Amino acid sequence: MKLARSGAFLFLVLGILSTAIAQDLARIEVVWQQTLDALSRDNAQKAQALFADFNQEVREYVRANGRTWQVEYLVGTLNCQFHEARASGGKLLLDVLQNNRGLNRDGEEELKRQIAACTASSPPRISPLDTNTGLPRDIADTSAHFQGPGVHGDMKGGYPFKYVGESLTVPVSPMRPSELIARRVLLSEPQKALALALARLPVGATGGLVEEFAVTTNSRDQSRAIGIGNCLQAYIPPLKNQFQIESPAYMVTVYTTDTAGEVYEYARHLHGLELPPGVIAYSVSEDMSLAGVGAPDACGSMAHELVHLLIKNRLPVSPAWLEEGLASQVAVATPESDRFKFSWSWRDDTLWRLRGRRPSVAELLAEPWTSFNAAGFYDVDRAAVVQAMAAVFIRYLDYKGVLSAVYFAVRDQHFSADLLQCKSYREIVEQELGKNIDQIDADFLIWFYNQALSRHHTK
Repeated sequence: MKLARSGAFLFLVLGILSTAIAQDLARIEVVWQQTLDALSRDNAQKAQALFADFNQEVREYVRANGRTWQVEYLVGTLNCQFHEARASGGKLLLDVLQNNRGLNRDGEEELKRQIAACTASSPPRISPLDTNTGLPRDIADTSAHFQGPGVHGDMKGGYPFKYVGESLTVPVSPMRPSELIARRVLLSEPQKALALALARLPVGATGGLVEEFAVTTNSRDQSRAIGIGNCLQAYIPPLKNQFQIESPAYMVTVYTTDTAGEVYEYARHLHGLELPPGVIAYSVSEDMSLAGVGAPDACGSMAHELVHLLIKNRLPVSPAWLEEGLASQVAVATPESDRFKFSWSWRDDTLWRLRGRRPSVAELLAEPWTSFNAAGFYDVDRAAVVQAMAAVFIRYLDYKGVLSAVYFAVRDQHFSADLLQCKSYREIVEQELGKNIDQIDADFLIWFYNQALSRHHTK
């Protein structure tokens, strides 16, 4: 693939970003292209100077916006062109492979090819003119199709289902990302947020305001909307105090339903989505909204989505084991003023039932987001035990008193500000627990078995 096609892919990706962020990333892309052009002309001196400019642009971007998979991809592919940065380039591309939910199978294969070329013991000189430096066009088209509405589907709730999907979904009717982003309403205008949300719903819907939540219900019972808002608001203090996960500058719009069927109707009507089977809640970061089944005394599935929605403000690129594990555990936790109280739940029951298929801790930390999806009916148990292991591992870290430390280390230490230095998730977990990964896995097993035996003994 020629460089022009790489650039075409990037600008398709830019289409899903807000205008300001897209402009920042476009500036980085320009220097990226110029550096590759200098390399293709064997102008090493100019290429090195442009590479320094590129890294400066990246540092400023990351300070302002955090790490995104788009900037990781640009940095990774360019680092692979320079001998001194090739190792970090391979790690960045591996991070994109593991943590970007938008890649299809062809995208995974292409990234694997690039990683193999970048990390070979004796790599050939990489020529940007005759070697793929970006993703093939067919992957860009697929990504644009799935991301066309600008919607990332975070769809697992706080209750067990035989089949649960967490993936990007096929748009029913295309919806421009700019249209979704335009729905965002500043925290200073709560009444506007509620009025706009109600205007999107059938006649008869009502709603209420609770702090940063504009909550709607499809009945005329406003007290129900207020009750659900209060239920969700209880999760905000521990999210903020324990993990610094908090609302950005925008109101969170909550569309509540009484049945799962209504969730599907809302997804089609509000976001042009056709959800996979088994969904009771989903969230959309572009318009800061979530929808799902909930009640004033039971909003765990929506709290699950709240984690997905708010975590992206400070941690745009997060590993599945941490984000999905934390969201799943929060859904079944008791929120307190400064932390969450975790205890045995149906997640643990699932892990106990499928313990023979449990991934090790080392395997869990390397799982990509795609491993959390069931490819079909016969793959349900495999996906279920991965999901359960992630949730229970979060509870184990909390039991050991290092959950917050691990979370912040993943956020702040996985990559340095210039994306040149990397500390693996395995190294972070070993660092915070003071044991090697095999010792951690053995200790996790002992802890989990003792928890299970104690629980079964008291029944």
